[in-house]
Amino acid sequence: MAARTLARGMGTFFKECTCKAPTRCPHPYKIRYRDAAGKQREESGYGTQDKATARLTELYQSKKGAQKAGPSDGENIAARSLEDFASNWISHRARGLKDNSVESYERALTVHIAPRLGSRKIGTFTASTVDNFVGDMMLDDVGSAAQVNAYKVLRLVINSARRRGALTLDPFMDATPPDHQRKDIVIPTLEELNLIRHHAHDEDLRLVMEMMSGCGLRNGEAHATNVNGLVSQDVYRISDQIHGRQRVPAPLKHRNWGAFRETPIPAKTRAYLMQYAETHPADSQGYLLTNGGRAGAGVGGSPYYSGNAFRHKWQKVLRAAGITAGYTMYSLRHFFASNCLAMGIPITDVAEWMGHKSIEVTYRSYRHLMPSSIGRAAKLLDTGI
Repeated sequence: MAARTLARGMGTFFKECTCKAPTRCPHPYKIRYRDAAGKQREESGYGTQDKATARLTELYQSKKGAQKAGPSDGENIAARSLEDFASNWISHRARGLKDNSVESYERALTVHIAPRLGSRKIGTFTASTVDNFVGDMMLDDVGSAAQVNAYKVLRLVINSARRRGALTLDPFMDATPPDHQRKDIVIPTLEELNLIRHHAHDEDLRLVMEMMSGCGLRNGEAHATNVNGLVSQDVYRISDQIHGRQRVPAPLKHRNWGAFRETPIPAKTRAYLMQYAETHPADSQGYLLTNGGRAGAGVGGSPYYSGNAFRHKWQKVLRAAGITAGYTMYSLRHFFASNCLAMGIPITDVAEWMGHKSIEVTYRSYRHLMPSSIGRAAKLLDTGI
């Protein structure tokens, strides 16, 4: 049967059979049309001319509607620059993210992503684009942790655009991510810690040191040392931290307001905290370290310490103690972990006390500090066989 053409642009319907009376034979009709992209398509299985015509009409109206609507959301995003789309994406995600995460995303975009890829159109991203981005960061000696964070933010942004139709293929599927090489953990010995204590004459610094080495607190958590955290004779409750830059109380890492964790507090650590509280009264909320607003200690009117407030004093104490190892104040938190594991305390408990999001973090960081159990296991098993 010869093809029957409808109105211009609607397409045609026909039968491929050679029957003498094709309009009355049982063979189905086929339709031929062009889609919105102009590509010729065919469909079959229509029992009557009316059904074939109805389908062509439906396709024609759908195509005209798409043309009238203009570019799709994905096409619009594909034409936008990465910096424009990423800035908008971060601002919309800010409502569901912690302040630290928002700042981390914005810093990655401003410092690492925008200078290298900011003007590039979203729709032009390929695996080579991503690999070149990582290579440029390596050539510029960007730290491995910063590389990983920038890569993560870029991937989140591009994946959002891809889900909305801006890209067909995932450019990260064949890309090689940056290699994050963790720095070796350096931990002071007890003798070195006592030597550091001896030369730490600043009482605020000393309190932070005691809370980090005795209870495993992070820097910001130690800056938020609170008399109300002493919930029992040997337990300290960690409810918040002091934000490193904003210098205000903030939720714990990986937690929301109201969440807390508890950690053992040794008698010596508790004794120093109580001694400090006797001569340095807590504020109305129970915070002890409220000298951060002194001249030279910070800006912004906050009484609390910034994240790096004690760095200079710490280095000065190390020099006075004659210690040349590259210890940071965070090494005191590592000391707590190593002390626990050396005493045979289960790593699951240590992970909980330190506030790690996953025990894998604790295991990856401190596995080498765990006393070998294979020898002890062999001796114990020997008694049962």
